[in-house]
Amino acid sequence: MARQRSGRMRLLSVVTMLTLGAALVGCTANADVSELESQLAGIDNVNGATGSVTHPGAPWNTQVVVSLYLDDASDEGVVEAVRAAAPVLSTDPVASRHDVVLSFVDGQRSDYETDFDAQRDEIGVNPEVYATLGILDRGAWFLQLSPAQVRDIAGGR
Repeated sequence: MARQRSGRMRLLSVVTMLTLGAALVGCTANADVSELESQLAGIDNVNGATGSVTHPGAPWNTQVVVSLYLDDASDEGVVEAVRAAAPVLSTDPVASRHDVVLSFVDGQRSDYETDFDAQRDEIGVNPEVYATLGILDRGAWFLQLSPAQVRDIAGGR
């Protein structure tokens, strides 16, 4: 009896590991966001954009992280950029399905040797920006938007 139970446990363990392995294989590849970057770089008040797909905490947690390089980094300029970016984000095959984290940099993408250098100059997101966009304040350095919030902003909210 113990031998039969041990065999079942081994089989269950193997099936579980194979299932988890198959599930994680689909999470390892990151989507190409170059088209998204290109579209975002063409909107008003944005002169460059970088994007990446991240998996914070676990492979099934997916976020699209975007840095927008702004001509006007005032609160009004940030709101304008978010409102202009929302229709692009809401129709993108990746960004439309996952949370989007937006950060903002004053200047040109070419002003920085690397994306990490640009992070030093990210501008803060003031509470007025959150209030104007009608979203919950989640921090001073970025906007985190759910797909529903992106659609709401794209729809003119």
